[in-house]
Amino acid sequence: MSSTLLRALTILDLLTGKPHGMRLSDIATQADLPKSAVHRTLAHLCAAGYVKQDPVHGQYLLGLCMVSRAVRHLANLPLVDVAAPLLDELAAESGELVRLSVADGDTLSWVANRQGARFGLRYDPFPGREIRLVRASSGLAWLSGLERDRAVALIEAQGFDNLDGYGPRGPSTRQAALAALAEVSELGYSYTDSTFELGTVAVAVPIREPGRDAVGALSIAGPSVRFLHADTIRMLPKLRAAADDLAVLSSAASPVPRPDDVA
Repeated sequence: MSSTLLRALTILDLLTGKPHGMRLSDIATQADLPKSAVHRTLAHLCAAGYVKQDPVHGQYLLGLCMVSRAVRHLANLPLVDVAAPLLDELAAESGELVRLSVADGDTLSWVANRQGARFGLRYDPFPGREIRLVRASSGLAWLSGLERDRAVALIEAQGFDNLDGYGPRGPSTRQAALAALAEVSELGYSYTDSTFELGTVAVAVPIREPGRDAVGALSIAGPSVRFLHADTIRMLPKLRAAADDLAVLSSAASPVPRPDDVA
């Protein structure tokens, strides 16, 4: 990979999830690159529409070109497309936020959601926030659907640094994380309360066909003052049924390689 391309990808990764943008000096510091090289790369990215610069304060932000292409891509992922009716149904019945997360290699991302709360208190998380696997109900559910050695490796790779912005009740050590994973694996679902965000309850199940690694997770989350533990247990059978349907639909929607595509 060329150094120019690597710089561009590094900068785009840094700007992801920064709605207020970043200063040139901060980008250079975090990317560990010279300001001159970062400035040249930003100029090319701005010209292509992938990045824009705030004319008043000077910060650099992801451009609409980058965001719109990402949204268009997510909307056309097979699992996202087939999941829509199931998400709508779960959101209507639970009255809470239903989210679909999909695995991409060693990472998990929330790619679709439906809000069931029409009035009063609503749980609206910040989009694009990193899924700390052992802090999020979706993350624990996905990990429970993987081969154990791989799940442990992913937990160790993500580590336990920079947890100040998360809920107070989640695992903060390797031992606690493995204990939480063992419990979820035994139960077949994940229930969390104030682990990802203070005052938020979530229940999640893996999306997995028998004998295969989980491809993602399906969750329902809401404010703990309203979405009580009894509510999560009530919704669990329907959440599991929807996840089972998604596992089958995901397998059916996966493109089948043609003979001439196989090496």
